[in-house]
Amino acid sequence: MASLQGMTFIGDATVEKIVPGTAGTEIQWQQGSDTARPEQARFDAVVICAGVGTRRLASMLGDRVNIYPVKGYSITVHLDNDESQKAAPWVSLLDDKAKIVTSRLGVDRFRVAGTAEFSGENRDIRADRIRPLVAWSRRLFPRMDTNRVVPWAGLRPMMPNMLPRVAEGRQKGVYYNSGHGHLGWTLSAATAEMIADKITIDHPSDRQRIVPAA
Repeated sequence: MASLQGMTFIGDATVEKIVPGTAGTEIQWQQGSDTARPEQARFDAVVICAGVGTRRLASMLGDRVNIYPVKGYSITVHLDNDESQKAAPWVSLLDDKAKIVTSRLGVDRFRVAGTAEFSGENRDIRADRIRPLVAWSRRLFPRMDTNRVVPWAGLRPMMPNMLPRVAEGRQKGVYYNSGHGHLGWTLSAATAEMIADKITIDHPSDRQRIVPAA
């Protein structure tokens, strides 16, 4: 899909191979079904910001980016009646002792999140992790109806020092902006600007272009 600014977005694709070279970095990807023909192109600069998938892509480029998936759980409480909407808080909360955070998502949704689990790239939703979030909600907000609760689990991309990797890689024209952990929304705008400034300095005269690989 092409945007008004000349950008081409490619979705529903899996990167199969990355090959750096003096003429740019060649990327091969599979789009859609497994039977689709692989596509490839060569780029002047590549930014890898693939969350927990960054480690696999970095290994193709000779870099060790020690990002590990840390699973977090949340529930979305649907506030289906007026009493529940009034009972749920509008401000974000942090229960440091219980390691739980909350956020109000508009009029009729309340998000409750917590826990950190080391289980590899596993996205299974465990009932024993969800129950404490529901129980906490019922205890602190007894007038809030929890009959309709949607559980969710996601993998936080964590570095050992809990700081994101925002730097160039070993290969020319390769950059990383990944490993933000549980602070993705908090840090994303700042780190995006940092890596964009670095690329602008390294590639001052390059035009925006995609060169089809031979």
